[in-house]
Amino acid sequence: MKAKTRSKCSDDSRFMRAFLLLLLSFGLNAEEVDSDLVDTDLADVSPAESGNPLPARDDQWRFTIAFPMVWAPDINGKIRGGEPVDFEISFDKILDKLSFGMMFELYANRGPYGLAFRSNVMRVEDETSRSGLLDTRIRTGLDMGVNDLLASFRVHDKVRLVTGVRHVLAKMELDIYSTLGNNEIFNERIVIADDNKFDLLFGVNFNHWFNDKWGLMLNSDLGIAGDNDRDFSADFRALYRVSDLNNFWFGFRYLQIGSDSTQDDIAYKVDMTQIGPTIGWAFTF
Repeated sequence: MKAKTRSKCSDDSRFMRAFLLLLLSFGLNAEEVDSDLVDTDLADVSPAESGNPLPARDDQWRFTIAFPMVWAPDINGKIRGGEPVDFEISFDKILDKLSFGMMFELYANRGPYGLAFRSNVMRVEDETSRSGLLDTRIRTGLDMGVNDLLASFRVHDKVRLVTGVRHVLAKMELDIYSTLGNNEIFNERIVIADDNKFDLLFGVNFNHWFNDKWGLMLNSDLGIAGDNDRDFSADFRALYRVSDLNNFWFGFRYLQIGSDSTQDDIAYKVDMTQIGPTIGWAFTF
């Protein structure tokens, strides 16, 4: 009879602990709960300044999904070799021609180890027409994307070393359609560029929480090997914690991609720089 009583108490205790942990996860102040009912390992939540609203357990995974996100960069280009060419495309012009865009980030951390996947892709379309002896319509499609797959290791409470692979996509197509009267003369798709380049990255991440609401994050990485001759990214973000699970991110990002080539004994250097503000919503669980 006593053994049955102990078993029932044990079941009730496990249920109560699970129930209290559920309440804590929904933001109930631990001081509102009778301390005699809570084990130390359940009540030991991370301090607010750590930026982690979950229990301070290095043996548990913590996930962050940042979506939706927006990066509004201006694009600056430089071509050196032969006659220099400089150009700039403002974000207003990009937005006017934007047909599709998506940006998101995924993070998973357990103890000192971390994984991340960051993706930013967009498609820009434009169409021009010309009338004359031949009526010609030209539609331009440009796909661009930067995708990072990263692994990190925490070397300090606020610092992580990062390495991984960056995928840079650039594809440009021309759809040309020409007619003479009612007769079709030309209808063809021409691929101007279709590049998929990969770089090995090494970088550092720094994050700091000033209080239970405000923090900052600094990311910087450099391509140390790969298809591009220059690959550098820097990212600053301010973090505002709306609730234990929801965060508001805003900041600034800089990305430079460059490559060198030789054609007809002329050395060419091509650099594309994107720089602009970022904003997003992050959900942590």
